[in-house]
Amino acid sequence: MHMMFVDESGDPGYPKDGNWTKWHGSKVYARLGLIVHGWKWKAWNDRLVSFKFNRGLLWDAEIKASHLRRGQGTFVGWDELRRAQFIKDLSDLIGLNRDLTLIGVAINKTTVDTTQKDRLVKPDVRSLELLLERYNQFLHRQQDKAGIVVLDPTKDTSDDNLRYFQSFLQTQSPNLKPLHIVEGTFFAKSHTSNMIQLADFCCNVFFREVTRDDQSAEWKAIRPRFWRVDGRVLGNGIKHWPS
Repeated sequence: MHMMFVDESGDPGYPKDGNWTKWHGSKVYARLGLIVHGWKWKAWNDRLVSFKFNRGLLWDAEIKASHLRRGQGTFVGWDELRRAQFIKDLSDLIGLNRDLTLIGVAINKTTVDTTQKDRLVKPDVRSLELLLERYNQFLHRQQDKAGIVVLDPTKDTSDDNLRYFQSFLQTQSPNLKPLHIVEGTFFAKSHTSNMIQLADFCCNVFFREVTRDDQSAEWKAIRPRFWRVDGRVLGNGIKHWPS
């Protein structure tokens, strides 16, 4: 069975007056899934524990991308050069390993038709739908076609809604047939899951590339891990919406 660990970047809100020029939130909402087969999860967990130890961190230190960028949390006291090297090393670890597959969804909120039904307007909901569709397509092409979804919990009410929404999609969406995703969504807090931490890092890199288009070294490192079909990543491993 495959496991897809999911995280998001950006905020799901819209300006109340529709004026994006004065909006202080993000204009993009991104959601990313990091896929690893269950047989390889233990090896990857051990690999990341060793990665932490080799850089002076304890096994339970949380790798949170925003903290890594700003020198906060686990990375308090680290200078910029040390943090940059950590980012490079982690990007290379992910990008050079074929055990991992990435799927990213980016929603440009400024072009969303907000008169549509909620599931097409709310970026957190729509991005999950688009991600699940691509994950199901990925599973369909694997020898082991079963997969589960693991999310980093945010708010209890939101999590319940997303769990219900996934169950709804799995029974109603024509884009999830034949269905390969095991019913329900599982939740794992970031500080307790090394793979959620990797998803957080990859989503941060993906979000920065979508919003800045600066072709950063870390983006170039992890880009090969995005799922491709016949060499094509757009629409498969990377989905921009509305397109």
